[in-house]
Amino acid sequence: MKQTLFKVILLLVIIQANLFSQNNTDFIAETIDNNEIQFSDIYKKGPTLINFWALWCKPCRSEMKHLEKLYQKYKDQNFTIIGINQDTPRSLAKVKSYISTHNITYPVLTDPNKELFEQFNGQTIPLSILYDKAGNVQYTHIGYLPGDENKLEDKIKELLGSEK
Repeated sequence: MKQTLFKVILLLVIIQANLFSQNNTDFIAETIDNNEIQFSDIYKKGPTLINFWALWCKPCRSEMKHLEKLYQKYKDQNFTIIGINQDTPRSLAKVKSYISTHNITYPVLTDPNKELFEQFNGQTIPLSILYDKAGNVQYTHIGYLPGDENKLEDKIKELLGSEK
């Protein structure tokens, strides 16, 4: 029984890894500041982190402080973060205020109908997916606990070092 359960879990992990590694996730969208971005144009410049989050998600809000620090530290080396908010249409007015109040400077999009979240095979938030310059997934992480940003930073530094 334990062996069967282990095999099922292993199969699910492999399936999820394959879904995340497929690069069928290009999109064009507008930021909350009304700037149009194309994902493939951004990741071609350097490592890019997609981070799905929502205002109602406390771990998401905690993680954003650390993501902003990473963005400030590595943006001059062509590292980018794209935050994709998952709040409902009713809450969208609060998103821009939150971003401004908390000095989040990386691009933020809204995805109230979960179209991008589904395109990226999202299941729960916060969800972070790190891409290299070729558009390949190099790291994925679901959830946030203090210290998770350290492993993410290691991956960012690794990608920045390999892309010189």
